[in-house]
Amino acid sequence: MKIIPLINEITNTFNEIFKNNLNPLNLESKIRNVGDTFTLKLYESFLNYFDESFKKSKQRKKEFNIKETRQRTLITSVGLITINFTAYINKNTKERYIPLRDILHLKAYQRLTNEAEYQLIKYAMDENMSQSAKHALRNTQVSRSTVSKKIKVLDGSINEVITKYTNQPDILYIEIDEIHANLQKGGNRICPCAIVHEGYEEEFVKRKKLKNIRYFASSKLTYEELWEVIFDYVNKKYDIDKFKIIFVSGDGASGIKNYTNCFPNAKFVLDPFHYIRKHLRYIFKNDTELRNIADDYIRNDLIDDFKLLVKSQIKKYPEQEKHMKEHMNYIINNSEGIKNQNNEDYKVHCSMEGHVNQAFARYITSSPYGFSEQGLENKLKLLVYHANKHELTIEDYYNLKYGNNNYVDINMKVKKICNIKYDQKLTSNYSLEYKINTSLPILDYPSENNRLKELTSIRQEIYVI
Repeated sequence: MKIIPLINEITNTFNEIFKNNLNPLNLESKIRNVGDTFTLKLYESFLNYFDESFKKSKQRKKEFNIKETRQRTLITSVGLITINFTAYINKNTKERYIPLRDILHLKAYQRLTNEAEYQLIKYAMDENMSQSAKHALRNTQVSRSTVSKKIKVLDGSINEVITKYTNQPDILYIEIDEIHANLQKGGNRICPCAIVHEGYEEEFVKRKKLKNIRYFASSKLTYEELWEVIFDYVNKKYDIDKFKIIFVSGDGASGIKNYTNCFPNAKFVLDPFHYIRKHLRYIFKNDTELRNIADDYIRNDLIDDFKLLVKSQIKKYPEQEKHMKEHMNYIINNSEGIKNQNNEDYKVHCSMEGHVNQAFARYITSSPYGFSEQGLENKLKLLVYHANKHELTIEDYYNLKYGNNNYVDINMKVKKICNIKYDQKLTSNYSLEYKINTSLPILDYPSENNRLKELTSIRQEIYVI
């Protein structure tokens, strides 16, 4: 691999760029552009070096005949590169073989490298797909549909290890709600979502944060199935039998209250936001005094008095009778959850609306585009990873795209082609760490070899005082 000519070329480019029109306003952008140009040239030279080396190797001459060499343009995480793709025919099996395709682990006609796809997916965890298409890759953009297609095929999963919590809390809070998503085929999909936490980290601060918060969401699971997933997490994280009390809060929908199979001793608390803003305010409008009286009737089990109060409101607004009775029945059916709002152990009011909007709704419900069913599930999966502060690694991406532990097989192929020896260490979270040990490439001339050793040697700076 000819490093020195590449360095000389970039040096000439650097001198040419900085020869004219240099001022403090464009200095940094010019330096950045030179660096990007060098990175792309280095990437191209590196891959072309492997292509040429394999072509001249004894292994190739023994096993393969050259079929053709073509130039391919690939979209990488740092921009567009154009490289030589040499195809071979196996002398025995007559199968077509392209070594660079194994090195980059590309499928036929794949233009985006896996690193570029990884950057698009990683960016889409924190922003919408349009922003990812525009900003995830350096020096180039892709379409939003490209990002959508890459998310759609993520059929794998990430093995997250949940360790037992040593500091068992007395109280656990589970808040559950739903978000709505538009589907490409038409219609609306209800996606249940939830958070589990231990209360506030600090009580005395104005801007409170929840302690050990964990997010859940799915477009394919029912409420009952999501409760099973939540139970599995809580059972692994805590000792369920040692909780003093578990509070479940939400808007009172039937699916939300189906927690009894998993948490039979939990207490339900109706979300005060829905209770006051959605139900009481609809019946009693802006009459604060009537709302307070109605609230007092509910909390003291004076249901008949509450019905009479609603009946008086219906006389004022007869055209709203049907809806007022629906809100009245909703409040009566959730009277126990309303009374539990004043439980002395219930110290954290339900904040699910804000968490749903911040973690999911602004990406899903607010999206003007329709989702495919699998694309919606995968997008929610990525949002859950991000909300749970899981830093997506390249190994995670390969597991999501190809299946668990497929990253090992990919690297074995790269080792075979590049002849790189490395050690593997299995960590507790089932991801792989690689320590790559390889010698420097042998260049064409002694002067180039000496120059390369000088560039890569450890330098010590001596300061004279």
